[in-house]
Amino acid sequence: SARRTVMRMVIGLAIAAMIWLMWPRPDAVIRIARGGTATVTDALGRTAPLSDTLLIGGDGARRTVRLENQDTIPHALALFSVNANSQREYEMPPGIYEGACSVHTSQSLLTVIVR
Repeated sequence: SARRTVMRMVIGLAIAAMIWLMWPRPDAVIRIARGGTATVTDALGRTAPLSDTLLIGGDGARRTVRLENQDTIPHALALFSVNANSQREYEMPPGIYEGACSVHTSQSLLTVIVR
């Protein structure tokens, strides 16, 4: 019946939503586009340009950061590095880390604060 079909669809959507919410994802994703412009997406899906200070929060003893390089050259941002057209994940303990970008050496230091 139609009612049973609707009920199955609602249950299926509820299960899919729960899986999506509980699926492990990085606390932050740094994406480097072609040309070297970088953005940061947090665990809630909010995206912003990469600034001089990156604050990473989350649950547990370590934070996961994924670095995605869509550029044609390797990049190293502070303590993160990734080859061209690839991605890499880092698990980090709380602390404050600093470093420069290997490609954009004239820019200021990147400070990463892990809470």
